[in-house]
Amino acid sequence: MNQIKEMLANIELHHNVKILYACEAGSRAYGFATESSDYDIRFIYSAPLKKYLSMMKKEDTITNQDGKYDVQGWDLKKSLVLAGKSNPSLYEWMLSPIVYKKLDPSMLTMKNVILTDYSKKVLGFHYLKMVKNNLQTWSRNNEVSHLVHAVRASLMLEQVIHFENEPVTINFQELTEKSNTFTNEELSLLFCLKTGEEVTGHPVISQLCGKVNHFITASEASLPHLKEGTMNLHLLEKLFFQQLGIEGERDYKS
Repeated sequence: MNQIKEMLANIELHHNVKILYACEAGSRAYGFATESSDYDIRFIYSAPLKKYLSMMKKEDTITNQDGKYDVQGWDLKKSLVLAGKSNPSLYEWMLSPIVYKKLDPSMLTMKNVILTDYSKKVLGFHYLKMVKNNLQTWSRNNEVSHLVHAVRASLMLEQVIHFENEPVTINFQELTEKSNTFTNEELSLLFCLKTGEEVTGHPVISQLCGKVNHFITASEASLPHLKEGTMNLHLLEKLFFQQLGIEGERDYKS
């Protein structure tokens, strides 16, 4: 944890930015990491005002790959624009149980907007596509990670469709406990697969793939009826101006 915090502090210094939030976004956040798993560190940052006023195009992403640390940050403006489009990555960042830098108090409004006003339809179609893509890849080459991600996306999709009025989570165990589709036995099997244990001939594997395929068919009919979301773009823009310290600027009068 200290190494990650030091890494983030160095990014702030080197890039002249302020990190507003930082979290884990990969298998460690999902709760199925192994000893060899990378750290997928994601953050939101703001830059000096003159960057946003510059006539020259500026980068809006910071990336850094350092051994097992995969670090990526999004500029505040980019993050707010994507929030307005119900970006699924931001949705999961706000739900991460592993936080390296707490959300800046001024940004709590953004988190509330993301977790309450996002488009269920956008999230639903995103997770459905993820399920299909990973299951197809698993069918072609039997790489364990693709089956794991197909099931994870199925659990997220089930949550979006059936549990919209309950607290949301990205933790694999919690999703499974809430699920009406997948069982703890199947979760345990996935952990065995992930850690490299030989379970290729286990009957639960074919049963699990069958469940995922059935779940895809059952879910597709529900997606068009999910709520579109009520994103308030004016609120997000106001949040952006407040963060830059330009709230209250008087408009020109005609």
